[in-house]
Amino acid sequence: MAALAATNSAIPSLQATLTMTRLQVARREAYQAESSVRQLRADLEVAQNKSDQRQTNVRRLTDQSHQSDPTYTRQIQAKATDVPIQAQAIVLGLYQATNARQAVEGNGLPSVPAAAPVINTQGQATGRIVNISA
Repeated sequence: MAALAATNSAIPSLQATLTMTRLQVARREAYQAESSVRQLRADLEVAQNKSDQRQTNVRRLTDQSHQSDPTYTRQIQAKATDVPIQAQAIVLGLYQATNARQAVEGNGLPSVPAAAPVINTQGQATGRIVNISA
């Protein structure tokens, strides 16, 4: 029996072999998981750098477009005084002459002398005459 006990301790048991195999598989899986995590972190860093570069590019282009785009500068800076006073005076004179003639005929237009200039859809002042009759 003593000889039998000595040979049993020299040969690993089936349970010990399975445990060692499971341990090796677990170590390989852990190494693969760590490798995967490192790769995902590297991919994340590359994506973050690209995103930062694109955001910087958007800000730069936006600033440039606001500073140097002459296409709409005049319309953006248009004010209510774009219609010269002389043109307003001529239109007012025509309105008064037309209104006086129509008042004689009984069809006068209402007027508001203190009305603010009307701004059209292009942002231009069109004068002070507004026909509110339907």
